[in-house]
Amino acid sequence: MADSNFLLSNYEELVQNHSSQFDPQIASLQELVMTRMQELREAEQSLVEAQAIELKRITDALASDARCLLSTPGLRTFVQELKQTKSKNWYTRKSEFSIAEDPTTWLLATLSLPIGLSNYQTHEDLDGYDDERNFIGYSYTLSLRLSSVERSVEIPLKRIYNVNESRETSAKEQIDYYISGEVEDLLEEMKYTESQKQQLAAEISTLVGYSLKIFALQPTRAIFNYSSTGED
Repeated sequence: MADSNFLLSNYEELVQNHSSQFDPQIASLQELVMTRMQELREAEQSLVEAQAIELKRITDALASDARCLLSTPGLRTFVQELKQTKSKNWYTRKSEFSIAEDPTTWLLATLSLPIGLSNYQTHEDLDGYDDERNFIGYSYTLSLRLSSVERSVEIPLKRIYNVNESRETSAKEQIDYYISGEVEDLLEEMKYTESQKQQLAAEISTLVGYSLKIFALQPTRAIFNYSSTGED
């Protein structure tokens, strides 16, 4: 029968040899990586701060008059995609968009009607309940101002019922079912013809829907996934 003490001593010697050979190199490599990552973060910081300043400038412009987005290529693409999207829900308010694909030609661009968008926030509801089921809900809120009248608008984004079931509210559903009604109410007392109000409601609702993409922007940071090397 083999001497167990002898066997263990051989193994422990191998472990010690392994440790003495590789641990200093691993520690040196870890220190090198951490130092270099710190250098990169410091070099990146000024650009991240510049992005944050630019995003603040954009949100300030939206608060003043969101019609500044009418000439952006992103809004035109957004409109084109919406016009091709069919809602899956029977309760969607409108079956199709009657607005032009070029937002610079909208009625909204010809009127003195500033559209203020501000106070964008995201929300998490851990105690949502629907159809006898619990869910975690995510939504946005923002303040919508048309000329001198203003109100808060809540727009559902996503519901998570369990790990295997969730539902997202599409951009078309957000606009048709949650934004349009609020816009129509704000336009109700304004001195426009009914056809103008309908046209403006469609255009403003689309503009608000697109603005959610702008508000959600965050400064970009470089991503590097690193984990220290350990023994298996």
